[in-house]
Amino acid sequence: MGNWSFKRCFDPCLKNRGQSPYTEVLYLNKENVDYDKYVTADKTAVIEEQKKAFNEELKGAFSNSLTDKAKKDFFNMYKDVLKEKASVKTNVIANANNKAVVEVEYTTVNLSDLYSYVSQLKRAYTDETKDYDTKHSEEFAASKFKDIVNELETKEGSRPLRIFMVKEDGKWTVKSSDLYSDSLGKTFGSSYIR
Repeated sequence: MGNWSFKRCFDPCLKNRGQSPYTEVLYLNKENVDYDKYVTADKTAVIEEQKKAFNEELKGAFSNSLTDKAKKDFFNMYKDVLKEKASVKTNVIANANNKAVVEVEYTTVNLSDLYSYVSQLKRAYTDETKDYDTKHSEEFAASKFKDIVNELETKEGSRPLRIFMVKEDGKWTVKSSDLYSDSLGKTFGSSYIR
């Protein structure tokens, strides 16, 4: 194998630092000084994918009654909670020829209970006010979204995600056509926790 060595194959961005700059900045809304130095990504596209998964969760809880502004505000509230509660730990399992496979162990906000919380609030509103207009009960539940999302528990993934990264122009990015790259958006934007 010539002068190939195990240590040589690990790029500074991919070293197990406990936090991946890619995941931390794009999905968890955190700051990471290594992001601009070692990572590149279409931030808008990555966040839109996460937002799309999040909006699907909102549809299940609120039907289609939410305005675009409310969805945007709720997404920002959710990202703030992710920043506080979610975590990632990365481990490079393969790296050669500017390609790498990274395992991501994660804990994220469990959105699978969102529907239950919203339903309880809608029911409580109807019971208390005797107003059976679903639009009003949804408005009431929506007004409590910040409280709801703060109440949601975190859940650890039962197995790490594996993501495929490529190094282009000296910076790392998730290969967007890879099956697992979509899992990051779903994992940090919906109730998809595996």
